[in-house]
Amino acid sequence: MNRWILLFPILLAACTDFPRDPDGTLDRITQRRTMRVGVAADGSAPGREATSRLLSRLSQRTGARPEIEAGAAEPLLQRLEGGRLDLVVIPFDPKTPWATRVSLSPPIAVAGKDEQRTEGRAAMRNGENRWIMLVESTARAVADPEVRE
Repeated sequence: MNRWILLFPILLAACTDFPRDPDGTLDRITQRRTMRVGVAADGSAPGREATSRLLSRLSQRTGARPEIEAGAAEPLLQRLEGGRLDLVVIPFDPKTPWATRVSLSPPIAVAGKDEQRTEGRAAMRNGENRWIMLVESTARAVADPEVRE
């Protein structure tokens, strides 16, 4: 029993860096004070206000300002996968095949119904778990009221 008491602080100290970002996304964002964000060029993302709230709250939490890059969804998501963007906020079909290639936040806004439904979500690179956790918790906090219900 006494051995466990002695080992507990060591085990606890070993966990301080979890979750991890293998490519250091969150550390880079906070050190450089910029986050590279892709948005739909046509402004089609549902919830422009929710997107604005998301980026504002992430800026507050990281001390980084967003550098916005507007473009089409597919090239933005490819740039995200390649590590050239930190976040992409665009409309997604609820059945998007991108859900297996990137990490998607909870919806921050929705538009349409049934087969016409699109969800404004933030996409992050898979595996960047500290960054993903921060974006997901922030997305939940700023989501439009009808999404939270």
